[in-house]
Amino acid sequence: MRIHTRAIILHTTKYGETSLIVRTYTETSGICSFIVGGVRGGGKSRFPAGVFQPLNLVEVVASGKPGTTLPRITEIQLSPPLSYLHQDLVKGTIAMFLSEVLNRSIKEEEPSPSLFGFLHHAILMLDTEPNQVARFHLGFMVQLSKYLGFYPHGIYSEHGFFDMQEGLFSQHRPTHVYYLEGTVARSLWILMQTPFGDLSSLDTDIIDNRRTLQALVTYYELHMTQGRNIQSHHILSDVLA
Repeated sequence: MRIHTRAIILHTTKYGETSLIVRTYTETSGICSFIVGGVRGGGKSRFPAGVFQPLNLVEVVASGKPGTTLPRITEIQLSPPLSYLHQDLVKGTIAMFLSEVLNRSIKEEEPSPSLFGFLHHAILMLDTEPNQVARFHLGFMVQLSKYLGFYPHGIYSEHGFFDMQEGLFSQHRPTHVYYLEGTVARSLWILMQTPFGDLSSLDTDIIDNRRTLQALVTYYELHMTQGRNIQSHHILSDVLA
């Protein structure tokens, strides 16, 4: 079996003394894990470890026996190389957080051209965005929920609520604890109404960034992560503080 595909690096795990298992979201097969040897330790590697940083866009060639072992990467290159994502502290921390969100949320081992296209475009946007990116991850999570099937629906009202279990804006307070109200519900609604590329143009105080981030993390944990908590948003909140 030979695989040749564009992919997005989501997560790496050490394997043996010098190898990595690399979990990716691929254009042709959805979620796919690969093994790559000789990238750790003191010896010379064919594949620089920097290639496997979170959210790198790559082109992969791999081979393996169907149903027996993980495909082994034989060739990999950045496609295209990112200029700023891993050089900038804020962008790099956002990339770390978003890669955790994606790794815990996407399960399908089937291709989704629309999802891959969204992710590829969004990563390039984050890499090249010259303006403030402190809300990028919030807009990203709202937009990603469309592709994962739990985009919020209903209409916001000033004294209403957002039921996170139902994914619904409502006039009625839910009978459980998983709901938003006040400035956080309004922040979510504003993010839904703002085109992804225009987030940096919003007034600095119109979104409650920290509380909205925690709300979106809870929303994803309720719908997508199957009991696995997202952790890196605490680091991101500290970096953005």
